[in-house]
Amino acid sequence: MEQGFGVDTAALGGYGTTASGLAGEVAEVGSGTLSGVDSLAADSFSKLGEEVGLAAAFQRAARQQLDGASGAAKALDALATAVRDTATDYAEQETRNSAALNDAYRV
Repeated sequence: MEQGFGVDTAALGGYGTTASGLAGEVAEVGSGTLSGVDSLAADSFSKLGEEVGLAAAFQRAARQQLDGASGAAKALDALATAVRDTATDYAEQETRNSAALNDAYRV
């Protein structure tokens, strides 16, 4: 049985790529699918709705949804970048450690 610590850099890279793609899809939902959801006329819910601020409340809620989708897309993209960077950093560290061990062995 193998002992020690290892990192599957290919898995990290794949996860980073997948997460980046999902970030793009979430961004598309926010900028495309939900586009215009926050643009209602004041009297969209009748004059009574206008008087009680129903359209304004709906616009605020819709804006929060749009902002949430945008924030989620940015966070997911940042996660994807961090995971890919982790894979790269680990591979570079392994290369340095291997070289250092080889140098120490030769001494």
